[in-house]
Amino acid sequence: MTEIKLNIKLDMDDNDSSDFIGLVGTIINSLIQIHDIELVNVVKIDNWFDHKWLNYSGKGIIHFEETLHPDKVALTNFWKDKITVPPFHPNRVKSDRLYRTKDTLDKQIEKPIHTIKGSSDNLNNRIEGKIENGLFVWFSANSENNQKGSLMIYKVDKADVESWYASIENNDGWTITKTKGINRDLINGMIKQNVR
Repeated sequence: MTEIKLNIKLDMDDNDSSDFIGLVGTIINSLIQIHDIELVNVVKIDNWFDHKWLNYSGKGIIHFEETLHPDKVALTNFWKDKITVPPFHPNRVKSDRLYRTKDTLDKQIEKPIHTIKGSSDNLNNRIEGKIENGLFVWFSANSENNQKGSLMIYKVDKADVESWYASIENNDGWTITKTKGINRDLINGMIKQNVR
């Protein structure tokens, strides 16, 4: 197998802030170095998204066990214990890029991760079965117009999945303003270590 050194440069559109894109790229490249990542799947979502997408599996049906109305059901949101691919609709995906540090014959990983699926398929679309060692990254487009952006990372190591979310805003400079699943200082440390 051929080893490849990754240095990911993210796609930019007119509505993207170059500073936000640069910050996200720095974080991704830092994670690649720290964790010796073999595969990175980077998905750009058409607009800002909030922390509720972290580990979100989708909507499912709950049946009520009432004696008068046994056929009553309700839809509810699910965050499953086994982390799944977040069910972003494919219409929201602006780009989906795959980067590798090693050549592989596995063509399964080249398929887009966001396809139209039924709710029950989304609820069981586990992230751990997609790759052995890698990162799944989602970041938001339209950061120049919004003056804020989203970053969500799922790090997969066989059956172990670590996930986190960061909101990044331009307050006289792009900074991490909110996090979920990770300490803000840890991300800032990755940024400082990788900025030259």
